[in-house]
Amino acid sequence: MNEKVAKLYGERLNRYMTALDCGKPDKVPVSFGIGDWIVKHTDNNFQEIFYDWEKSIKAVDDILPDFDVDVFGGGPTLWWPPMWDAMGSKLYKFPGMGLDENSTFQFVEEEYMKAEDYDAFIANPTEWIATTYLPRISTEFENPSSLRGISALIRSSVAFSEYNNYMGASWGKWTVEHGVVGQFTGMTKAPFDTLGDALRSMKGILLDLRRRPEKVAAACEVIVPHNINYALSGAGADTRFPCFAPLHRGSYPFLNPYQWENYYWPSLKAVIEGLWAKGKRTYFYAEGDWTPYLEKIAELPDKSIVFDIDLTDAKKAKEILGGRFCLIGGMPTTLLTYGTPEQVKEQVKRSIDELAGDGGFILGAGGVVMGDAKKENIMAMLEAAREYGSY
Repeated sequence: MNEKVAKLYGERLNRYMTALDCGKPDKVPVSFGIGDWIVKHTDNNFQEIFYDWEKSIKAVDDILPDFDVDVFGGGPTLWWPPMWDAMGSKLYKFPGMGLDENSTFQFVEEEYMKAEDYDAFIANPTEWIATTYLPRISTEFENPSSLRGISALIRSSVAFSEYNNYMGASWGKWTVEHGVVGQFTGMTKAPFDTLGDALRSMKGILLDLRRRPEKVAAACEVIVPHNINYALSGAGADTRFPCFAPLHRGSYPFLNPYQWENYYWPSLKAVIEGLWAKGKRTYFYAEGDWTPYLEKIAELPDKSIVFDIDLTDAKKAKEILGGRFCLIGGMPTTLLTYGTPEQVKEQVKRSIDELAGDGGFILGAGGVVMGDAKKENIMAMLEAAREYGSY
């Protein structure tokens, strides 16, 4: 890293860490990830970007020189398909593999865990996953102890190792060459989402809340230590940066207030507090509207989360959570897709005026930036952030 880039990285890192601790840096930090919107600005299709790591890295390298962000959320692909392909996974479809080559990935939601599996899962989640869940979600693991199953385990493990090596090399390259700061390390989920996303499905978990609510509560409780350990191991012992936690079923109105408070919140709170006890902050990726739950979220220890504002009422989030937790957001993703550069700049100014006054705020997109976002709107957001974001 040359002296100029090292200085830039130091400034950006200080800006980010100051905001995470609810302080006031020299400028409002700006956070953004590349996302799959960039694919249409390259000579590649989705299949090439998903399966060819060098092309994926080049897509990022080509735009980063003009991408003035303090905190970088990553490249255009969320998953590394060869790992899933090697195990014959039924969970995902990827571009060119079950989907059009110019389509992004899809998650195939099914009841991979049956209602009658609750007792076995609660008694020993690891054993149930190894002996029941993996055979159900993978054609190659239908008989885990067979030569075919063992071979698939080796191939998918190698692919996963390759993915980690690629990721490490990519972030090293982007830091050394462009001075960008990684947004988070490690990943976790709300236990209810672990249960409702990948195991019981949305239909299954909502029926369970009516028919067997005590099983839902017990299953979420046994998932808590797993999700804490998963977050810490994935972070490689790093405690400087937050752990990413995408929260899917907790936004209003997926659950009614009673269900949220009794079945969603207790185990999520336990994960967050468990990570904070280890010095690890949680990136509370609150997709959707979390306005009705802000008072409960405020019960968390000070600075233990970074709260991402998507459809949540920003003014109420500032009123209830501001000063105790860092807030991030201010740019609706719909505006990046359907708005104009002028409208984007007006929104940036409004968000900075309303949310950034006393620090503890990072400007970013609330929720996932869609693939049809306009590049000119994204660049307008970054330009306006520097124009209006100095303290």
